[in-house]
Amino acid sequence: MILQTSHLNFQYDTDFAIRDFSFSIQKGDFCALLGPNGSGKTTLLNLLTGLIKGAEGSIQIDQKELKNYSTIELARKISVVPQRQDFVYDFSVFDTVMMGRNPHQNRWEFENENDHRIVMEALEKTKLTHLKNRLTNHLSGGEFQRTLIARAIAQQAPIMLLDEPLSNLDIAHKFEIMEILKDINQTQNTTIIIILHDFSFTMQYVPITLLMDKGTLVYYGATKELFSSKLLYDAFNLQDGFHIDTFGNVFKK
Repeated sequence: MILQTSHLNFQYDTDFAIRDFSFSIQKGDFCALLGPNGSGKTTLLNLLTGLIKGAEGSIQIDQKELKNYSTIELARKISVVPQRQDFVYDFSVFDTVMMGRNPHQNRWEFENENDHRIVMEALEKTKLTHLKNRLTNHLSGGEFQRTLIARAIAQQAPIMLLDEPLSNLDIAHKFEIMEILKDINQTQNTTIIIILHDFSFTMQYVPITLLMDKGTLVYYGATKELFSSKLLYDAFNLQDGFHIDTFGNVFKK
């Protein structure tokens, strides 16, 4: 198991955001994290990356407690693609992707030929080579999201966590992002956990799904089996007037 939690609990003030949460994921798994708004998905991702501290229970990466990792060690294990990111200064696409190499460099060390090669490969994989000199504030939403994914690829961490990377993208860019993730999962054996809201993309691309509701684990297993059950209807409060077909499309009867 490359990542696992055991009886994880976390609360904001008096309200539990994560309650008695236990799951494990194998190296090379591609897992969707589903749940209604406020179910604790982003909180869980922030706990797994160490961004939020103070949880009860255990988080282990490669059978080592998360709290025992240094910041650099953790960055070599987990890369993160946030839903959005605002830079104080404007960087080129190339320089942004090069930031993914920081965990592999010593203090005051400049990037070397190997770093340049890895960054160029990440740019090529995300179809950004022709935009490498463009500033990030001149990118479209899809281009900027691909830049963040390229940065994560250049980081070469075995685990990649993504927080709603399809938000605010048009349909063509959504497919583009999911094809990139499918490729790095299959060719690099990268373990991926991705927060999604689109059932159809979950069905089409992601073989394993973790369903959350009110901070608890409702289901963890094969995506196809989840979509053939009533668990989604209950978690998302879809009453009898709704129908989810075998492709993940939701219809109102």
